[in-house]
Amino acid sequence: MSHPDLPDLRLVALGGGGGSAQVLLGARPFFAERTAIIAVTDSGRSTGAARMIADIPAPGDLRNLLATLAADPQSPLARLMQYRLRSSALPLLDGMAVGNLILAGLAQMEGDLAAAVAMARQMLACPEQVLPVSTANTRLCAELADGRIVVEEAAVRALGKPPIRRLFLDPPAAAYPPALEAIAAADLVVIGPGSLYTSLLATLCFDGLIEALRATPATVVFVCNTTIQPGQTDGMTIADHVARLVEVLDPGVLDVALINDANALHPAVTARYSAAGLHPLLVTDADRQAIRALGVEPLVRELAEPDPGPRELWNKADTIRHDPQTLGLALWKIALDRVD
Repeated sequence: MSHPDLPDLRLVALGGGGGSAQVLLGARPFFAERTAIIAVTDSGRSTGAARMIADIPAPGDLRNLLATLAADPQSPLARLMQYRLRSSALPLLDGMAVGNLILAGLAQMEGDLAAAVAMARQMLACPEQVLPVSTANTRLCAELADGRIVVEEAAVRALGKPPIRRLFLDPPAAAYPPALEAIAAADLVVIGPGSLYTSLLATLCFDGLIEALRATPATVVFVCNTTIQPGQTDGMTIADHVARLVEVLDPGVLDVALINDANALHPAVTARYSAAGLHPLLVTDADRQAIRALGVEPLVRELAEPDPGPRELWNKADTIRHDPQTLGLALWKIALDRVD
């Protein structure tokens, strides 16, 4: 619920399941309406198996978000959504997140993934609106700097390949119309944090999404990642991240880049992530100048959560997460500064 005597603000978070969860949890005290538009092209092990079983778009990011945003994240159903099966007899199901199967079953029962998500949201009593970016079952592909084409998200984020030149979908697919309507009605659209190529830019591949962002009167904010991501953003600076997004959206669409001040991180935390190849992104004066030259306002804040120690993730890299409360407050201030 928004604060009294202040405008009711509408926020849309666009990206993957992890970063969008941090945005939406932080936005709860400040934004009256909160909507997630979530990537559906993951082809990792558990999600990829669920896609193959039920012929649906990727449910994994949606499942993670729904369980995190549940009215009671410790309820049996929310915990079941995140629970991973153990099965030596059926390798396809070994490590399968039960929530992926629940969404697959609901999609078959209700007709598509959007209807499945709506029902799961009701079952979990999530206060946020949660939408897949598309109901189409398509593949994320990339052209690499050497001209090679790689197919499926797992290959797009694979380690040790040349830089990614461009992304595309095979076959092309349209964005989910209610997602476009949410962007049109928003006061603030937040892109990220999340995997630059396989979560954020992947959502922009769906027909209609970029056009909706170009047309919306909302302030558009990019929440920059805290570290580089091996296989996707090796060697990229913060300004490079912003420039890539501006290149895709066109100049004048992105308004603000919200950047974590990595200088505030404890040296032991920086060393642990750097040893894993996840080098914290340090903002420099050159970054600030380059971002401003793109027509984007760089805002640098201490946004990282207290170090929780290494987390167990499923075939994906750990990272320094944003603190939801700090992030939500920063986004609220941006919205208030720019609301008419």
